[in-house]
Amino acid sequence: MTTFALIRRAGVPAAAVALLSLTACSGASGTSASPTVTATVTVTAPASPAEPSADPAAAESPAADAPTGSAATPAPSRPGKAGPPITDATPAPFGGTIQSDPGHDFTKGLSPSSNGVVRAQLVAMHDENVAEYRPVKFVKEYGGSTTGHFEGPPEGDVTAFAAPIAKNVTFLSAVGCDGKDQTIDSRYLGTQRCSRDTLVLRADKGDLWALVTVDGGQIVKVTEIYVA
Repeated sequence: MTTFALIRRAGVPAAAVALLSLTACSGASGTSASPTVTATVTVTAPASPAEPSADPAAAESPAADAPTGSAATPAPSRPGKAGPPITDATPAPFGGTIQSDPGHDFTKGLSPSSNGVVRAQLVAMHDENVAEYRPVKFVKEYGGSTTGHFEGPPEGDVTAFAAPIAKNVTFLSAVGCDGKDQTIDSRYLGTQRCSRDTLVLRADKGDLWALVTVDGGQIVKVTEIYVA
């Protein structure tokens, strides 16, 4: 490899290369032996980029606006806007608000509502004794006082209860014991007394709307509301 190539490889500026070449040529113009030419070349290497920090703590530090705690757990759903409380007073069969149960802890699963009468839909049987029920309101349609449909709590609302059906429960059906008649009074409430087994079968279908009376944590009376 020539001297010029070595100098280029070292990154010497072009002006320095030219100066060195002229010096070498002037020394070779005489008849005497060429003097020894000593060239000192200073090469300044470019500054190396800064190395990344070797401190693992610095690399793992969260951004200033990043959350530092554990992921937030969604809060359980709560009952919606409170309606009139459940009491011993019989609510209107076609009332337009959902009854509330102040002080009831809905975060601990299904349990009986407070003693009193609640307008509710019996939605399922958990076994042969325990019925699940949810408070409902009546939504009128076409301007009629009894023309419309029942609605329970909105989706995500945890307002629901479950209680054993008493052995001597009173069940007053609005459609007879075989479901083929219309057995109601002037308020569209059931008048036909039927067996506990009939009540269990109706409750398990999930299509029974009624005034449900709870006493001592048990369902002691169910008066069906006639739905046209």
